[in-house]
Amino acid sequence: MSGEVRITGKAEAANFKVQDVIMLTARLAQLLAEEVDLLGDMKVKKIEALQQEKIFLTNALDAQRKLIDRHPYIVDTIPSRDKKDLEEVAAVFQGILDENHRKLLMAKEINHKIVRAITDVVKETTQSRTYNGNGYTGAAAFNTLSVTLNKTI
Repeated sequence: MSGEVRITGKAEAANFKVQDVIMLTARLAQLLAEEVDLLGDMKVKKIEALQQEKIFLTNALDAQRKLIDRHPYIVDTIPSRDKKDLEEVAAVFQGILDENHRKLLMAKEINHKIVRAITDVVKETTQSRTYNGNGYTGAAAFNTLSVTLNKTI
């Protein structure tokens, strides 16, 4: 190993700080709540500004989860008060996550409805009147708007 130090066992497990997990989870919940508000106001473009921090927090929490997966006994070392705090913040986080999911689905559905409405309007305005031998007027849809040229020869 070329100068690489690898933390294993108890030394690696010592890096676990339940207060960090609580703080990271609370901040992620706060960011998701902001996103819920922005979704509710249909300010979807402003959500992009939250993404970098959300990714950072998610990665940090994932690293803590992996640490627990490698050293499950860590859970037994968490003081009961910290466990209670973690459970409370996790419950708040789950509630906000569920609301965020509902708002995302609603925004997606609204977006689909807007696209459908625009498509319908475009189809209606791009129809050309046609006549048959009996003088019947029908509509023939085109993919583009028709253009007429008024030219005197």
